[in-house]
Amino acid sequence: MNDFLEQLGKQMPGLLINTDAAEIAHACTDWRKRYSTTALAVLEPMNTRQVQGIVKVCDAFNVAISTQGGNTGLVGGAVPVANDGKGKAPHVVLKTGRIREVLKLDESNLTMTASAGYTLYEIQEYAAAHGFLFPLSLASEGTCTLGGNLASNAGGVAVLRYGNTRELCLGLEYVNSQGDLCGDLRGLRKNNTGYDLRHLLIGSEGTLGIVTTACMKVYPAPKSRCVAWLNVDNIHTAVDALGFIQSHLFSELSSYEWMNAHAIDVVQTHFPARAPTCPGAMDHVLAEFTSLGPETALREQVTQTLETLLEEVPGVRNIAIAQNGREIDTFWALRENISEAQAKEGLNVKHDVACAVSQLPTFHDMALHEIAEHGVDVKPVLFGHLGDGNLHFNLSASKGDNSAEFLKQHQALLNNLVHDAILRCGGTVSAEHGIGQLKAELLREITSTSNYGAFVAIKKAMDPKNLLNPGKLVLI
Repeated sequence: MNDFLEQLGKQMPGLLINTDAAEIAHACTDWRKRYSTTALAVLEPMNTRQVQGIVKVCDAFNVAISTQGGNTGLVGGAVPVANDGKGKAPHVVLKTGRIREVLKLDESNLTMTASAGYTLYEIQEYAAAHGFLFPLSLASEGTCTLGGNLASNAGGVAVLRYGNTRELCLGLEYVNSQGDLCGDLRGLRKNNTGYDLRHLLIGSEGTLGIVTTACMKVYPAPKSRCVAWLNVDNIHTAVDALGFIQSHLFSELSSYEWMNAHAIDVVQTHFPARAPTCPGAMDHVLAEFTSLGPETALREQVTQTLETLLEEVPGVRNIAIAQNGREIDTFWALRENISEAQAKEGLNVKHDVACAVSQLPTFHDMALHEIAEHGVDVKPVLFGHLGDGNLHFNLSASKGDNSAEFLKQHQALLNNLVHDAILRCGGTVSAEHGIGQLKAELLREITSTSNYGAFVAIKKAMDPKNLLNPGKLVLI
C-alpha cells in the first residue's frame, strides 16, 4: 500500500502519517487491552479539510478508517477489527486530537462551538473561564475528546439533571463516507427542516461519518454546591430516597450515585479515602446539589430535606454533608476510583446496563438471584448513576480465586444471566459505553428483525463500501 501512503502525503502536506510499529500497536490496542490489532498507519489530521482528504483517498484505495479520540472506550469501538483473512479492507487509524480549529462561546445563545479534538476537560475549563458550565462529566474527561463523546453518546454523572451528550448537542458537522462536509453548526433550538442528521451521527460510533465540529449547550455556572453521603440499607431504599429528594429539590439535584458495600470496600482497600459509615447500613449514595443562589440557602434547603428524609424514609440510616472542598473531593474520590480499584484486584465481568429507575431494584435482585441459583460464587461490585437508571453491574471472582480462570469459566454464563435480567425488566444492555466490537453480535441477537434491518439500511446508504469503522455496532 505504498501508493496509498504516498497519495496521502502528496494531497495533504502537513498530515502526520505514522508507520512506526510501536505507535501503530499503541493506537490499535483498546483501553481495556481486550483488543490488539494492526493498521497500515496512524493518521493525525490537523483540520477538517485534511479529514475530507483522508476519506477521499481511503475511498479510492478501499482502505477502512477507525476514528479515534482519546481511546478511552470500553467496547473496542475505536480500534480496528482483526483481519480474519476473509477479504476485509486494510485499516488506518484516524486520530482526531490535532483537530482544534474552533473553540468559542455564544453567551447570548448559551452555546459553545468546539472542534472534535479538544478534550472534555479543556472544554469544561474554557466554559468555566467565561462563567459557564459545560455539564458533561466523565472519569476519563482529561483524555476523552468531544468527537469521541459525540460518537459514543457519552453519559456520566450529571445526566440526571442535564442529559447525555445527545441532549447537549444542538448541531454538528461531519465528513461523510465520500469525503463531503455535512451537517450544520447554527445552534438552533427550534429547526424543523427535514431529517435531523445530527441524531444519526450521535452514538453511531464512527460508522456513519467522522464528526469534526459541534455546537453544544452551556449553562450559567452554579454559584453554590452541596454534596451529601447517605448510608442506606439497600438499593430499594436508595430508589425511595431518590423519589423523596426529587419531590423537594428536583431542580437542585444534579447527581445521584449508588454504590454497594463491596464497591466501597474495594476502594478503601486501595485508596486512602474513607466513607461515612453507620451500623446496619449496607449501601451508599452520593448526592450532589447545585444552585445559582447563595451557598447558605442551598445548604439550608439540603439539610432540611435530608433531615426529613432520615425521619420519613425507612432504611436511610445516616446522612453526612460535606463541610468543605476537601470532604467533597473525598466523597467523589470514593465513587470515581471504584473501577480503578477493582482493576487492581484482577479481571472482572463488566456490564453497563440501564432500565427505568423504578425497575432497578427488581433487576438487581433478579440478576443476583439467578447467579446464585446457577452456583457461581462472585463478588458483586455494583455502582452507577442510579438517578438516570444506569448501573455498572461488575462481577469479580471471590477472594482467593484466580480472576483469569474465573472469566474463562463463568463470563459467558454471567453475561447471559445479567443481560436476560435487564431485558426482562425492559432495559438495555448498553447504557453509556456503546456497542463497538464487544456487543455487536449481541445487538443483532436482541434487536427485532425490523429494527436491525433499518440499522443495516442506514449503514449501507451512508457508507455503501463499509469503510467507516467496519465490524462495529452494525454488522453487514
